Amino acid sequence: MMNMRDKNCAKQRRGANMTQATKTSRTTRASATRKRTFEAPSKLKAPPAPEGQEYIWVRHELLNQPDDANVHERLREGYEIVKPEELGKDYIADVMSAGKHAGAVRSGDLILMKTDSEYMAEKREYYEDQTKKAARAYGQDLKSASHSSMPVVDESTTSVTRGGAGKTAKFED
Repeated sequence: MMNMRDKNCAKQRRGANMTQATKTSRTTRASATRKRTFEAPSKLKAPPAPEGQEYIWVRHELLNQPDDANVHERLREGYEIVKPEELGKDYIADVMSAGKHAGAVRSGDLILMKTDSEYMAEKREYYEDQTKKAARAYGQDLKSASHSSMPVVDESTTSVTRGGAGKTAKFED
């Protein structure tokens, strides 16, 4: 049976045989690189769009049935289908291998398309204006339906929240 003194001698012998290179090489490459932070998984994450462009995810099928009308509506608006080579070599893309939109970057039933940033800004402005008009009309309907014995008061408020920082891919039906 080995006593405590013999165990310590054995440890010292092993330590003496270990070279300095062996001792320092125990750090892995992963531990030497920048610490990775957690980010919630997202199937719609795409690299930033080029300057003056915006990426948008567009539905190309619904319940396993092609939704060509939706894609063609976007094409008529001037959107273009994004190919994987446009995203750079570091982006791992799921690419459609067959069908009308073969070669397009996809995520499930969505394909990635791009369009001009100025056009998107005008489109957002148009729909924000339409929303304001609808809200005013709703308020007018409430006022006209109001009676002095039972007044209707509209205390509703609206707010717009935009996620992400800058040029990230967006989802549009």
